[in-house]
Amino acid sequence: MDKKFEALIDSAIEKFTMVGVDVKGVLVCDKNGLSLASKDVSISPGPTARLAELAASLSGRRTTVCLEHNEDQVLIQQTDKAVVSVYTKHAT
Repeated sequence: MDKKFEALIDSAIEKFTMVGVDVKGVLVCDKNGLSLASKDVSISPGPTARLAELAASLSGRRTTVCLEHNEDQVLIQQTDKAVVSVYTKHAT
């Protein structure tokens, strides 16, 4: 993994941890779904990139997508050049 991506991922995990959120993993991919970096995530990035694209087309702007399950949560944010997904343990 590229050192810049590794530093970005570690910084994001640290920020979530500071507010009491248990991060399970982070995935960074380009808008086409090509994985750029990941930490503790084995999920294919293609559907994540597509979901971010669909959300942006529905709202007309970049949007944060939040998917929740009883135990897990994923936050997906599309930037200018990449899609970042943060997988967390759902707060109880």
